Amino acid sequence: MSHDPAVARFRLAGTGISAIDMKGLVASIRRRLEYGRTRPGTFVVFRDAHGIVRATEDERLRAAHEAAMLVCPDGRPLYWLGRLRGIDGIGQVPGIESVEAVCRAGLSAGWRHYFLGGGEGVAGALAETMAARLPGLQVVGVETPPFRPLDEVETAAMYRRIRTSGAQILWIGLGTPKQELFMAEHAPHLPGTVAMGVGAAFDVLTGRVPRAPKAFQVIGLEWAYRLLREPRRLAGRYIHTIPRFLALVAADRRHRPAHIAEKVRHG
Repeated sequence: MSHDPAVARFRLAGTGISAIDMKGLVASIRRRLEYGRTRPGTFVVFRDAHGIVRATEDERLRAAHEAAMLVCPDGRPLYWLGRLRGIDGIGQVPGIESVEAVCRAGLSAGWRHYFLGGGEGVAGALAETMAARLPGLQVVGVETPPFRPLDEVETAAMYRRIRTSGAQILWIGLGTPKQELFMAEHAPHLPGTVAMGVGAAFDVLTGRVPRAPKAFQVIGLEWAYRLLREPRRLAGRYIHTIPRFLALVAADRRHRPAHIAEKVRHG
């Protein structure tokens, strides 16, 4: 597995960010699915500032980013950084919005979807929600894995269920970094599939957790809205993440010639 060679990327703190927008995401998935089951499965990461910081502290997460087909700029700051570097074709690609965008784009081709993650019953609720929004959507499976790591027997059984279902798009909602590590471990064993690590989308799209108002999204403050809603759970995360992310951006700027926008293609 490797980054989609048709998509440029730039690096921030060692993580390659795909220079892509939502239309480009759909096109990349379509290209991959055209190979059918002749290639190992792959996966897509949706990355924000928190994930960038975590990757500098977790070698396994950093390796998962390198193995991904795409690392999409989920957070507004990553999109802004790409634009400031002069990167063409980049847009914000939120994992939450990708669910409907990809499901809708695959209707005519009959893409088959499998929802895996969330709390008890959430994957099924998300599948029902998307099927109601998009008549004709092919949902071929849902499941909620245990919070602990799967043993060998459970892993083999999961592979059989997914392969037998004929799934092509695997929607994974386990949260960072668990979902990225899960996809890096399991996606290669599921030929013909593209796993999408969309985390909170499972709860947001089923109405369990509200998304930040549009005004917060536009100015890059979705994190602030989440913090206001869950201060006890998230305060420690953001006290660590925000200063660390700003320091990483500043360090990256100091070591990068101002007149050069990195646009490297990877084979």
